[in-house]
Amino acid sequence: MRNRLLTLVMAVSLGGHNSISIGNERDGAGFFGVSDGRRQLSVLHNDSPFYEDKERGWFWYEEPPTEAIPEPEPIAPSKQAVPEKKEEPTLATPDGPKPLSAEWFRKNMETYRDKAIDNPTQQNVSTYLYLQRVMLDKAEKFSEVSQRVVMADALLDENSRRPIATFGAFAKDEMSTRGTEKAAKKLAETAGLWFFYDSTCDFCVKQAGVLKGLINAYGFKVLAIGRDGLPLTGGSFPDFTMDRGQAKKLGVETTPSLFLVKPGENGGAIQLGQGLLAGDEIIKRSIALAHQNGWLNNQEYEETRKVKPIQVETKTIQNIDEDIMNNPNDLVKTLRDNLKKQL
Repeated sequence: MRNRLLTLVMAVSLGGHNSISIGNERDGAGFFGVSDGRRQLSVLHNDSPFYEDKERGWFWYEEPPTEAIPEPEPIAPSKQAVPEKKEEPTLATPDGPKPLSAEWFRKNMETYRDKAIDNPTQQNVSTYLYLQRVMLDKAEKFSEVSQRVVMADALLDENSRRPIATFGAFAKDEMSTRGTEKAAKKLAETAGLWFFYDSTCDFCVKQAGVLKGLINAYGFKVLAIGRDGLPLTGGSFPDFTMDRGQAKKLGVETTPSLFLVKPGENGGAIQLGQGLLAGDEIIKRSIALAHQNGWLNNQEYEETRKVKPIQVETKTIQNIDEDIMNNPNDLVKTLRDNLKKQL
């Protein structure tokens, strides 16, 4: 390319009139005159912008600008027809509890009541009273069915635990009294009472009178222990003993204080109470705590109770799992079987 351009320069400088063919002959390149009398070369070449832009002069060493080759546009993927997803119909879920159900009454009854109170129009008050009527009717129906179920099932009927009739209740009370006397007398044979007192304690004097009644009724042996080492006012329990650390060891904080004491391998000292106690309360606590410590057996203890103990055992309750809860028949059977063993 550079050699061809040099040849062209030489031809122009010599002022020759001969035509010089440069480039491709088919392009029809040649010399043509210009207005200033000089001959100028015009090369008709579509790919060379040097010769078309004559106003810029001759820039022999200027590199031809490279035209940016446009990148091919990405072919958009053909849009395939996507089948529309059909939405399956869904059942409409209610926003709240079923109208006039027990849950509905718990959530809405107060609203109707307040509306009737704040704006006591005939319509508001009437609406509330009729809703109240529905609620009471539902409660009455539940009560009627409950009574029929209880009457048909001895394990649910409280009459099987304690007679409902007055004369039956009196009979049960008499049985309980006889059982209490029997248990108290048996306990008096193997255990005694420790009575801690202070010589200046007025309640201790009252407690001494109660203890004398238990001695006469059941034969309890009572050991009076004077914390201050002095006899009790009034002369009760003259054969008292002085406190030699027993009160501190047993945790006596106030007087009078009573302890049920049983000698022997299975014995011990059980606190009945600190403070003035009635005679029947002393016997009741003595029997209950003696049974708890194994000094009375189950039968001896149950005979003292005014209500027959029929209760679902804790172990049975703990063994009930979700499978049983989800099956009403299994749940009722489990509870019934446990109660039936105690009936």
